[in-house]
Amino acid sequence: MYKAPYELFNNQYGVRLSYIVSDVDKRNAESVALFSYSAYKLRSHRNEGFRIKEGRGLGNEALINFSKLPVQEQNVLIEKWGDPAKTTKHHQFKDFITPDAAALSFFSAYRLADGRSLPKEVILNYTTHASILNACHIIISNNSARRKAMGGVKANIWGKLAECVFNLDKKEFGHSLPPNYRRLQEKFRKYKKEGYTALIHRGFCNDNSRKVTVDVERLILSLYIAQNKPYVGDVSNDYLRFLAGDIDIIDFQTGEVFDRNQFCENGQPITLSEATVWNYINEPGNRIIVDKFRSDSLTFNSTHRPHHHRHAPNYSFSKISMDDRDLPRKMPNGNRVKAYYAYDITSGCVIGAAYSQTKDKALFIDCMRNMFHFLDRNGYGMPMQVEVEHHLVNTFKEDLMQAGVIFPFVRWCNPGNSQEKWAETGNRIKKYGYEKRYQDGIGRFYSRLEANKTKSEKIFDAQNNNYKEKTYSYQVLTADDEEIIEKYNNALHPNQKKYKGLTRAEVLAMYVNPELAQVDRALLLRYIGNVATTSIRRSQYVQVQYAKYSLPDPKVMLRLLPNNYEVKAYYLPNEFGETDSVYLYQNEVFICRCEKISAYNTANAEWSEEDPLSYSKQAHYVTKFDSMVKQKKAGLSRLKVVENTNYYAQGEVEVSLESALQPNERFDLPEDYHYEDYNRMNAINAL
Repeated sequence: MYKAPYELFNNQYGVRLSYIVSDVDKRNAESVALFSYSAYKLRSHRNEGFRIKEGRGLGNEALINFSKLPVQEQNVLIEKWGDPAKTTKHHQFKDFITPDAAALSFFSAYRLADGRSLPKEVILNYTTHASILNACHIIISNNSARRKAMGGVKANIWGKLAECVFNLDKKEFGHSLPPNYRRLQEKFRKYKKEGYTALIHRGFCNDNSRKVTVDVERLILSLYIAQNKPYVGDVSNDYLRFLAGDIDIIDFQTGEVFDRNQFCENGQPITLSEATVWNYINEPGNRIIVDKFRSDSLTFNSTHRPHHHRHAPNYSFSKISMDDRDLPRKMPNGNRVKAYYAYDITSGCVIGAAYSQTKDKALFIDCMRNMFHFLDRNGYGMPMQVEVEHHLVNTFKEDLMQAGVIFPFVRWCNPGNSQEKWAETGNRIKKYGYEKRYQDGIGRFYSRLEANKTKSEKIFDAQNNNYKEKTYSYQVLTADDEEIIEKYNNALHPNQKKYKGLTRAEVLAMYVNPELAQVDRALLLRYIGNVATTSIRRSQYVQVQYAKYSLPDPKVMLRLLPNNYEVKAYYLPNEFGETDSVYLYQNEVFICRCEKISAYNTANAEWSEEDPLSYSKQAHYVTKFDSMVKQKKAGLSRLKVVENTNYYAQGEVEVSLESALQPNERFDLPEDYHYEDYNRMNAINAL
């Protein structure tokens, strides 16, 4: 707590002992060190009235009579703290100013109408105001304090307080309280009535102090989002030309012609410097909006748009991510090989890959086939979730990629939001972590990092747009990429803190999700398999790609539609081009799975180990067929059709006589009615 060097005691100005002695253990840090403590004791003993107050009691300090000091020593004190007759009450006032911790907390937590907090310097300023007004309250309400600070006089107390407040050292007590005692009194009354809120200036969040009005700001930003993406200097110049009447500005959409009179204040145009225009354009809130117009969606999303924060799954195959890319190096025709990858997110492994010279849906299906070959070969179940983009895949939205059909969950990533797919991350790691290490020409010609910038030499020909660049054949590029995938999968997992000493492939195998379901090949091949229309022959087999596949049981014939032996056979050759089985569908209804028929040597003398098994299988099928026919045959009997002679009724038949028709009217022909007239009448009636 601050203590003033001077104190008014019994209408005499005293100097605190600690501010005047030189002894290290008794002096104040600001002491002028005029004499030692022993000298003080000697002077007090010899000079009556030298000490006007003893320092007895806790917190009390002896007071040296200022008037009893030599003039030289008085001048030292006056030079340091001023004339005690003028400054004592000021110093005494400071004794009652204590930091208000509650005010500091209040103003630190206070939020303005727009959600902002108060500036740091304003918080300190308002806290000081509260501390000073608290000191005023103590002096006014406490007689002892008032007597100590003001000599106990009540008259003109606010005038004296205002003088004390005004004379406070601004560096020590940075405040802006009014120096006028009436304004200070009003401030104090409002503070006592409303609390800390009364100290907050009402001008926060209003536009009174803005030089750039809302209309001016809107015009500046509108000029800045023009199609030609102007510089800030051009915007500032166009604004000034508009104010000068050199140009008119029209809203392209509404047809509104901007009125330059709206951009005047007190009859004078609101002129802005280029720096002011730059500041308003680059305010974070404005920069977001103007970049929405000036940037492409990818740049805007990566710069301004918030994104989700995620972490990888704990188990492999809980989620896979699929995406396409162009291999960096070109083919001789100038095009790049199109690749499609399937990544397991937990391990980062590439579990499916396909290549093509065109980016179409066949590329996606080939990747799916490659992935399921991998799953089949290693005995893994169906991945729980897949994330894909709409491009290429949306044609399968209603069947293969519908959630619940093949994959329990399907995540459709938003177009243009590349950061949403983990496959983009996998592509980047694979490219700059492995392709760049083992292959030449990996990078981009516009890369900012010199190591990733590719070399190219321009050819100065008629087109003026050709460059020398090393090219590779399609076969070389795909073979190199498969080799890189092998290295990438068998490299250490990047999260060695969690998977210490394990490679990506080992993490994939060791952390398989235990909830995976087995792959339903019949359903899967219907969407990703090859298809051939064929028919069932001899109640036994179908022929697909010049190979024969046997029905599992002759009773399958009972599942076919009437008089319809035609079926669709779905199949998926393995990596060696061999097909072990086909899946038959008729009218989109699954019929059965047929295994390839293994023919046996008709000469027993040349039988191999496999021939007896093949013979046994075929013989067993024939036996089952004969058994089925026999069983069905037993349910039938040979019948003889005999005419039923007792079919007619045994009782008497009642015969009803047909009644003769009688004419409705009788009339006589005249006697002179000749036979020719009769025939003529009959002819007319017959028409």
